[in-house]
Amino acid sequence: MKNIILIPLIIILYSCTTALNLHKYENRESSIASFKIIEAPYEFNGKWFFPYDYKELIEIGTASRINLRSGEKTKNGEIFHVDVSTGAHRSLGLASNIRVTNTENGYSMIVRINHRGAFSNTNILELSDIVFDKLELKDNGNIVELKLISDNETFILRKAKTYNAEKKILSNAPINDVSIISIDSDNNYENNDNAYKSNNENVDLDGFRIDKGIRDKDIYINVVTLIYKSNAHELKKKLSSIEKLDIVKIMINGKEKYNVIIGPFDDLFELNQVLKNNTIQEYEDLSIFLK
Repeated sequence: MKNIILIPLIIILYSCTTALNLHKYENRESSIASFKIIEAPYEFNGKWFFPYDYKELIEIGTASRINLRSGEKTKNGEIFHVDVSTGAHRSLGLASNIRVTNTENGYSMIVRINHRGAFSNTNILELSDIVFDKLELKDNGNIVELKLISDNETFILRKAKTYNAEKKILSNAPINDVSIISIDSDNNYENNDNAYKSNNENVDLDGFRIDKGIRDKDIYINVVTLIYKSNAHELKKKLSSIEKLDIVKIMINGKEKYNVIIGPFDDLFELNQVLKNNTIQEYEDLSIFLK
């Protein structure tokens, strides 16, 4: 009789846990709306992640090169190639199309997310070599904007020099370490008349463009978001050795909350030096944002 009672209790507890994690994201700003889990939760280095059915998603952070070699399979069974604009993300649906923008020069293109990766608080994307080259990203760190694109933007796989046949599509716990902060889009683009070309062929099929507005924004770190102002001031005292520390009041769903932020930063070197501080790495809301 006891076993019959325990089974539904376990189901109820699991459902409550899931609801709480969805509730955490639904109470953030309007940059994200999660409705259902689309893939089984998974663990990586002691942290749990839920792939969500995002309706909107904007993230700011650093990008690194994806740890795959040409010919290897991605998480969703596609064949990876360095000359195809693809990437890895911890929780976006596979496959999703996103727009990635290098905030330093405004270079922007569409990338297909078909693999899992980028499990850091601030490193939000892993990208193929063609994306790094075309957006002129640096291996020592560039700030990028990730934006889940709507249906009015299309993605076309560009021609690669090899593995043409292999590029055919073969398809087939909570996230508690990453904070997502929206930014205002200026929609201020310019055409790139010298679009990326190879062998005299225009291969600008991945939505390449230049966003002039994003280059003028300042870079900040959000350490944590707190309900009580007194707690924010206590944390500010704890982190007093860090320069450019401040408290900003924000409104989320009509309620006052307080962000403990650092910045603005003069350059990426200064930003990366602060990110190495172990004291701030422990906070779940740690993220990068532009203003």
